[in-house]
Amino acid sequence: MKRAPVFSRASTSSRSGASDRVSQDAKAHGKHCRALHERGVALIKQDKSADAIPVLAQALELAPDDYSLRQNLARAYYNIGNMGEALREYNEIATRFPQRGDAHSNLAGVLSAMGHQELAFKAIDRSLALDPGNTLAMNNLAEILKNLGDWAGARDVYAAALTVSPDSHKLHMQYGMTMVALGQWREGWAELEHREFVEGVKIHTDKVSAPRWDGVAAIAGKSVLIMHEQGLGDSLMCVRFARDLAARGAQVHVRCPPPLVGLLSQAHGVTTCTSMGTALPRHDFYVPLMSLPACMQIEPSSLDGEPYLVPPGECPAHIAALLPEDGIPTVALSWQGNPKHSNDRRRSISGALLAPLLDLPNTRFVAMQKIPTMQELLPEAMQRQMVDLGSECANFVESAHAMRRVDLVVTVDTAVAHLAGATGAPTLLCLPFTPDYRWELHSPTTPWYRNMTILRQPEAFAWEAVLEQVRSRVAMLR
Repeated sequence: MKRAPVFSRASTSSRSGASDRVSQDAKAHGKHCRALHERGVALIKQDKSADAIPVLAQALELAPDDYSLRQNLARAYYNIGNMGEALREYNEIATRFPQRGDAHSNLAGVLSAMGHQELAFKAIDRSLALDPGNTLAMNNLAEILKNLGDWAGARDVYAAALTVSPDSHKLHMQYGMTMVALGQWREGWAELEHREFVEGVKIHTDKVSAPRWDGVAAIAGKSVLIMHEQGLGDSLMCVRFARDLAARGAQVHVRCPPPLVGLLSQAHGVTTCTSMGTALPRHDFYVPLMSLPACMQIEPSSLDGEPYLVPPGECPAHIAALLPEDGIPTVALSWQGNPKHSNDRRRSISGALLAPLLDLPNTRFVAMQKIPTMQELLPEAMQRQMVDLGSECANFVESAHAMRRVDLVVTVDTAVAHLAGATGAPTLLCLPFTPDYRWELHSPTTPWYRNMTILRQPEAFAWEAVLEQVRSRVAMLR
């Protein structure tokens, strides 16, 4: 019998060892990629998307065909407002995975956010053709319809999606907001009660043991705790309902962020107002702030629009010095909201667009900007055309005093708008083509604030047309 050549065994052993090394390398490679991916996702969840991007990009070099990895990288770009890179990534995903309906749905979402509604509509049509029952795609379709101005169509899409997924709290919430925008307030506010179970919606954090008020239980002789939620503007808008609770015989306690305490404690019907994080006052019931319209079945006709907030004391000397009552028309401006707001790209105005307004002679312009500051938003030459009032106001009491000394407030949809409305300052509210649901859709007035005039974009991102109207109205002050 012939013996097998020695080199034959050595060759087999060598191939086996090489194969083992390749397998071990592949496992290590995969483990490293997963670790990077998990780290990137964790950073996104910590609101650190900018830090997540290089981590996820490194992981993508190791696994270029990982669908989930590419999705998270695209989401990180979207979160930081880098829409160009987000679009590139989402388009790459849809190209690499043409049969995945969710890939086309996500592409549609970023296209819509950038204002490319017709392209978004084509992408969402492709998505629903691949997966007709995908409620996330249906939600994106509804958002695209709203951005096209078809809110009734959006309402119908949400209603159809709820037949597919009746337990989706997010769909109920979105449907509710659309109903309120269309003027169907009672049904809309009721649907908005689902918001408490939607990820990302900021509901109160204080632990309460008392029962939640449902709008039906008798509260005469009882104490009701109103819990702050969501934004500062929401508290300014809804503290008006303390008066109605007091009229039912309740003692009303308000919880809110520290900067609001001094002002909200002055609202009609408020017994006490305390800062979140401090000891809870004794109470028999609690109610989340934005549940009050549903509990009280608020309709547009329920609101008188009259001012309801008066700052305590005299105007602080440093505010009065900046706003002398010398007969020069004074206009307060707030053109930029918090950049972290989900809709800030649509609601805020680029400071450069204010130049024709600031060129008006014999007019005093004051900036009510807090975050970002006036210095962060305007070139030095434009800064010299405005008084930086925002940095001088330490809290909302001082801001409210300032509102009472100006002739006109011009603002985008931020807390400044609600402060101006609640204190009775004449106000021009500049709204994007797709407005927040509470402002409804077409009217130049709002039941929330009698002293407010709404100027709406004629089409998406068309701030120039709005600012032309602002300039004309400011010129009339002189």
